[in-house]
Amino acid sequence: MFRFRDKIIYIISPENWGAMKVSKHHYAMALADRGNRVFFIEPPRLTYQGVSLLDCPDHAQITLVRYRPLFRGRKYIPEGIYQLLIRWQVRRLLSAINALPDAVICFHGYLFEDLRLFRAPVRIFFAADQFYYDHIPPETRTASLNVGVSDTICDRIRKEGVTVQQINHGLHHRLVEIAKHRLQAGYRTAAIDPGKVVVGFTGNLRMEALDRDTMRAVIEAHPEVQFVCWGSYRAGDLNLGGLKTEAADEFVAFLEARPNVQLRGVVDHETLHREMDAVDIFWLCWKLGTHRLWDGSNSHKLLEYLSTGRPVVSHHVSAYRGNTLLYMQPGLSNEGYAGLFNRVLDIVRQGEAALHVRARLEFAVANGYDARLQELEEWISHG
Repeated sequence: MFRFRDKIIYIISPENWGAMKVSKHHYAMALADRGNRVFFIEPPRLTYQGVSLLDCPDHAQITLVRYRPLFRGRKYIPEGIYQLLIRWQVRRLLSAINALPDAVICFHGYLFEDLRLFRAPVRIFFAADQFYYDHIPPETRTASLNVGVSDTICDRIRKEGVTVQQINHGLHHRLVEIAKHRLQAGYRTAAIDPGKVVVGFTGNLRMEALDRDTMRAVIEAHPEVQFVCWGSYRAGDLNLGGLKTEAADEFVAFLEARPNVQLRGVVDHETLHREMDAVDIFWLCWKLGTHRLWDGSNSHKLLEYLSTGRPVVSHHVSAYRGNTLLYMQPGLSNEGYAGLFNRVLDIVRQGEAALHVRARLEFAVANGYDARLQELEEWISHG
C-alpha cells in the first residue's frame, strides 16, 4: 500500500510561500513532518532568474522552488510550440531539483497541463479552489487521482467525464491537539456579559470574495462587541494575493478607525491559537453568486473556527449543508446575514448548549491533515 513516508514529493502551488498559509502550505508541512522531502514549486515570475532552490524558513524538509517562465503566456503561441516549451520548462525544473518525485500534488491548474511530464508514479490534481475557466484544468486528465474540496467543484469535473473524489479541507495538527484537549478538559458554555462578547475573523482582509458591505453594517450595528481580525490587511503583506483597490483601501481604513475593531495582522501560529481562545463567535461573510470563484462551497478556515468549539456565523457553505456545525445562511443571498448574526449573539449571551460545542470539537479532531493524507493513501492504493 502506498504511504506518504520517506518520499520525494513535489507540490505545485498557485501561491508563494509566506506568512499567510492555506491548504497548499499546510499539506507541505504535514508531508514534511512524515519524513518526506518536499519541493514546493511556487508560481513562475518574470522577475526571477532561471531556477532557484531556497531553504524554507518554516521546515527543514521543505525546499522552495522559484523559476522564471520560458514564455509569458500561450495566447499567441501555436499549440505545438507551446507543448514543447512546457516540456522544456519541466525538464529545467527536474534538472535543477535533481531528484525525481515519487508523487506530485498539483494545486495549480492550467499551468503544466500534463502531469506525466514530471515522471512521478503518483500524480494528484488537488482542486482546492473553483476554476477560472469554463473548461476544467487539463491536469485532471493526466492525474492518477483527482480530488476536490466541495460538491460544486467535483460536479464540474464529473460533468466532463473525469473521475474525482471529494475531500474536506484539513486542520493543522496543533489545532487538532488543542481541540482534543478541550474535549478532555471541558469547555465553556456559560452565559456571557452582553458588553464583553468578542467576535473573531482570521484571513486576508483584502480577499476579493469578502462581502464588505455586510461586514461593515454588522460592525457598525454592534459598537458594544469587540471584533478582532488576524491576517493580512496591509497591501505589502499579500503572499496569497488580494485587492489593492480603492474599495479595499477604504474598507481597511474603516476597520482601522473603528474603536471596536482590533487588527492583529499576521501573527505566528502559537500566538494565533492562544488568542483565538478568547473569542466567543467566529464569522465568515462572502458575497456569493457574483463570480465563479466565489461560490462559497467550502473554506479551510471553517475547520480552524470549529476547532475552538465556538459558534460560527457564515454565508451559505454547501459542504456543511444538512448539519448543525455552523449557523449559516440558507441560500446564496446575504440579505438576512445581519439578523442571523444577531440571533447567534443572543444565543452566546445566554449560554449555548454544550452538545453543539462538543459536536464541533469532535468534527475538528476527525479532520486533521493526517486524516486527509490517509484518505489520499487509500485512494492511491485502491484507486
